[in-house]
Amino acid sequence: MVFCILIRGLALFCRRKTLPPGPTGLPLFDNLFEVSPKPHESLAKLAKTYGPLMTIRMGSKTNVVASSAEVAREILQKNDEACFGRIVPDVAIGQKHHYLALVWISTIKQFQLIRRALSIYLTNLQKLDTLQGLRHKAVGEMIRHVRETRDRSVAIGELAFITALNMMSNTGFFVNVAGFESGEAQGFLNAVKTIMVVDGKFNITDVFPWLKPLDPQGLRTKAKVAYGWLDDVCDGFITRRLKHRESNRPSYEDLSDSLLDYIQEHHESEFNCKNIKVLLGICSLSREIIKYS
Repeated sequence: MVFCILIRGLALFCRRKTLPPGPTGLPLFDNLFEVSPKPHESLAKLAKTYGPLMTIRMGSKTNVVASSAEVAREILQKNDEACFGRIVPDVAIGQKHHYLALVWISTIKQFQLIRRALSIYLTNLQKLDTLQGLRHKAVGEMIRHVRETRDRSVAIGELAFITALNMMSNTGFFVNVAGFESGEAQGFLNAVKTIMVVDGKFNITDVFPWLKPLDPQGLRTKAKVAYGWLDDVCDGFITRRLKHRESNRPSYEDLSDSLLDYIQEHHESEFNCKNIKVLLGICSLSREIIKYS
């Protein structure tokens, strides 16, 4: 037992010698209690003592923190390939194809591939301008609904959520997914609220990975249900669109058609329908989170 403790202590000592300086911390927990619920504030305070590049250990995780523009530029611009990739939070693993999401991609090649598709179709101003009529249609439907219900109270938050949801679904799939008088939006709302909550909570498994099989807080399980619901919805849209294209019917020329054309034209073996599903699902989710917030 004593021998194991000595080996462990020696390993930590050697590791500390090769890493930037940082607070010593407590056994097992290390610097966990020195990082407050507002980490940007506590890390800025620690940086005054340990410098713009410091080592923070939280449980089993060792983090090197850059807290100045000069050091960040050195990492992100000059050594971006060496520092590419991020540790995937346990909650994110609840998403079926999380490794294809732009924020969690682990290789430069994959990142460049998806960024190229995004720059051509998803964030291209010219392409988005050609689809503005679909977004205007969703806003027009909202205005019409308000006029028709002017004698009744209107839930502004729900109205904005459904409108934003239909703007995204029309841009991506040429269809409304929710009506103002129906309950279709509730599934999206529940999924968004769940993901907002579980993503924002401190997860003990991110600090002590050996707890992952237990999922003690149940956060990954909740995320899996919410992401799975969104995944099934997007999967249904893409399946129907593929059948539509196979029957040689006229193209809708929306984002899903554009991305499917990209696959067909460029024969990208590393970019397929799974990428489209993740892209459109995450874009839809992020937009609804912004609107709902």
